[in-house]
Amino acid sequence: MWIHQFINKLFPARIRSRELREWKVRDFAGPSPSCIKRRVLLRLGILEGTWVETGTYFGETTAILAEKAQQVYSIEPEPALCARAQALFAGRGNIEIIRGTSEQIFPGLMLRLSGDVSFWLDGHYSASMTFKADKDTPIKEELAAIAQALPRLGRVAVMVDDVRCFEPSHPDFAHYPSRLFLVEWAERLGLKWHIEHDIFVARKD
Repeated sequence: MWIHQFINKLFPARIRSRELREWKVRDFAGPSPSCIKRRVLLRLGILEGTWVETGTYFGETTAILAEKAQQVYSIEPEPALCARAQALFAGRGNIEIIRGTSEQIFPGLMLRLSGDVSFWLDGHYSASMTFKADKDTPIKEELAAIAQALPRLGRVAVMVDDVRCFEPSHPDFAHYPSRLFLVEWAERLGLKWHIEHDIFVARKD
């Protein structure tokens, strides 16, 4: 199947094994390896529904989600990364790579969504090639848009990556809201929430 060939080519087993070895050396302290986080997505997301991903990057998570999902919308603001992903997934009918920031894309995209939807919110600045905007994370705008759309959607799973960064008192994370902001957002909407492997998970079943 193309998905397995894609993942093995892009991230061979030796790289995944190295991630796990390094995690063990850190006594399994966060952040968890990407392969572990993807298992959380597959276990807690609504696999056969629609997925919205912010931050396509190299597209490895996009490809894994698309194996089961009805449709995957992946938003990438960095031009080179977006063009690479669009070429990589050209012809894949259930993957749409959208160029722009989530602040720009979410309002219109939300109107296209229906049924069961999972959100993987990982579109924040994290050095390297990732997109640098005026602020490091658009999470407040993303969650506000999801909250507005929530009443007309079916089951919903919202997963926010890198919860360790939600500590605005730390100078490196001054643009992030607090973790309490995430908790209050979920509880105000009546969502069940927990934190697992540095991912904030909120669900409407």
